[in-house]
Amino acid sequence: MRIDIHTHISPDRIAAPVLEGMTETFGYPAVGVNTVDGIKSHMRASGVDKSVVLGVVDRVEHVKVANDWLITIQDDELVPFGAVHPDYEDMPGEIRRLREAGIKGVKLHPMVNQFFPDDPKMFPIYEEIGEDMVVEIHSGRWAHTKPGDTIYSPPDRVMNMIRQFPKMKVVCLHLGGFYMLDEAERELIGKDNVIIDTTWPPELKEVGTDTLAAIINKHGADKVCFGTDFPLADMAKDSQFIEKLPIPDAGKERILGENFRELAGLRLDRNRCCLLYTSDAADE
Repeated sequence: MRIDIHTHISPDRIAAPVLEGMTETFGYPAVGVNTVDGIKSHMRASGVDKSVVLGVVDRVEHVKVANDWLITIQDDELVPFGAVHPDYEDMPGEIRRLREAGIKGVKLHPMVNQFFPDDPKMFPIYEEIGEDMVVEIHSGRWAHTKPGDTIYSPPDRVMNMIRQFPKMKVVCLHLGGFYMLDEAERELIGKDNVIIDTTWPPELKEVGTDTLAAIINKHGADKVCFGTDFPLADMAKDSQFIEKLPIPDAGKERILGENFRELAGLRLDRNRCCLLYTSDAADE
């Protein structure tokens, strides 16, 4: 089972300009089309069974519109996570609405929305997320962050958030620290209640075999999940890079799908060969 826990797509009518903005901002070429059909085509070509679609908005007024659309794309292949904005009038209420609609988690992007994850103003949101939903958070900076720019989600402040809410299911994206791996190793790697993902666009191989294997061995393969940042990275290339790592095969399988299956409460129905949502899957 292959699950990419870190992807981005948009409604068809805005997908092209959104993708153009992403490639211009980050400087990475697109490897696929950022639509429902586009990601499913890429998944099938890459041998990926399921993808988590992360909702990200840069304006408060886009929260409900984005989440309305994310709710509609839930199916056997796509697991949408809701968009969060710290300044939305009733974000806890919106999270309740997402939960009631079957959404399994949310995405926090401090760098986009310019907030610190350990700011007390976020605590009511975390309290509503509770212990059943999953939080994926951008940890680290941008590749293009300049000296003097504010880094809203450095590993130490992400860890402060986790300490305040130790039972919340948090996935620290980008190996715990995008372009801040030394800080991530000091603050996050090896901690018991920290989960990380492997997202590192444009290619995971830029991290290097030895570095990635060392991070996984120190942190534990049971607390690492496979992610890419599609459409800015290729699912097949990154999963194959993990498959070639000098770590046990059982660990690779956990990273590539099983860890997230358990974390999010997804059950494999072997008779139907698909994943189903369940509240007690992790107990099986």
